[in-house]
Amino acid sequence: MANDSAIHDRLSRVEEIIEQLDADDCDLEEGTRLHDEGQELLAEVREILGEGSGNVVEIE
Repeated sequence: MANDSAIHDRLSRVEEIIEQLDADDCDLEEGTRLHDEGQELLAEVREILGEGSGNVVEIE
């Protein structure tokens, strides 16, 4: 089972990518590379979350 940091690290990087793309400071090639990296990270997060499907964790 993945830990929270595995998800947190990936989502933090996705946020950085979004900020870079929103800042419009990159050319088309760099923007495409960032977009692809973000898509890969989101797919990894979905996979990690999918591994946990069916498990309910109660947090107090």
